[in-house]
Amino acid sequence: MFYFRINKLKILDNRTSGFLFFKKDVLNVKIISFITTDNMDLPDLGDWVAENDPLKKKALLKAAVTNLLASRILTPIEHVKDQQTIFFGDTGYVLYESKAIPNDFNWCFVAVKSNRGERELGQLLGGVVADPEFDSFAGNLATLIVGAVNPVFSAGVAVAKFTTGVISKILENQGDDQVGLLYMSLDRAEHYPHGIRNSDDAPDLTGNLLIDYAIFAFESSQ
Repeated sequence: MFYFRINKLKILDNRTSGFLFFKKDVLNVKIISFITTDNMDLPDLGDWVAENDPLKKKALLKAAVTNLLASRILTPIEHVKDQQTIFFGDTGYVLYESKAIPNDFNWCFVAVKSNRGERELGQLLGGVVADPEFDSFAGNLATLIVGAVNPVFSAGVAVAKFTTGVISKILENQGDDQVGLLYMSLDRAEHYPHGIRNSDDAPDLTGNLLIDYAIFAFESSQ
């Protein structure tokens, strides 16, 4: 079994400014997490790799991106202040689990400030496949994974990075500032050879988030 969980998140600057007594310096934070492993079932990307027709490949890629967006949005965290630490219970919150221990693990994590409802945000994120950059990404993806040992996994990582980048751009254009962004890649041999990894205060790309996460894994007899 393999478990990957987030234990704690610290937001240094919530990207919101108070004004005298009329506006509180707090915000609602929306967290979106994308995880790709070498043993994850990504049938749309598997079909995409095998397909040769350009139009069918594009349709399959759109389906893969849409499926990747599903169930990746966590419940909003309300009234977050500067320098606030957010705890996910005393045992953490599992973001990914599987029966097999993956040899490769990729995590894309984005936090944005947003007061949007679940439905409105979901519709907004659906704009990822309609983004002007999607066509060029679809055309270049095959080149990006040339020579990859596991092309489905490599394509999944590329799709996750593209998706988080476009999400950040769309939300920013709609007035929802990005609070933080993390891209992280781990491999079993180097980072969790014995099935254990605990990391505290891991910085994101913006320097605005500090994240505690953990891996716990063991070989299952079933």
